[in-house]
Amino acid sequence: MLFEQALVSRSSNFIVFFKKSYKEVERGEWLEYYRIEKMRGMLYFIRGNVRIQITTEEKIYFYQINEDTLEPHLDGVMYNFMKCSSLMIGPRLRTAIGFKIQQPTITVYKRRCFHNFKVVTDTSNQEGAVCCELSKTNTYAFAIG
Repeated sequence: MLFEQALVSRSSNFIVFFKKSYKEVERGEWLEYYRIEKMRGMLYFIRGNVRIQITTEEKIYFYQINEDTLEPHLDGVMYNFMKCSSLMIGPRLRTAIGFKIQQPTITVYKRRCFHNFKVVTDTSNQEGAVCCELSKTNTYAFAIG
């Protein structure tokens, strides 16, 4: 269930999104409003989150759900290098639990680094800069000379 308004289900070849018809609320009829074709995998959703993830044999897809329209938008894709059948990522994105069907144990992954290389903060010439790793705080310090 997504936001107590929509339902996500997987079929043999696609992922289907349903929501209740406004006309048929009394009868409890669900209507299909979105479909992801040629997608097989395990679904995972944490209540209170705005993302669902679909784990396939090769990749893990992250979809962000629009709370108003309830439509999914592809947010990111990651290779399934762990070869897990399902990966549950915690709400603060710091830990993840991966498991494979018919495997007696689970694997817990912890985030090692926090970084965001998407934003350019300084475009000036940094020639001659010195970098030092601060291992206790897991950060780096830069000095421009």
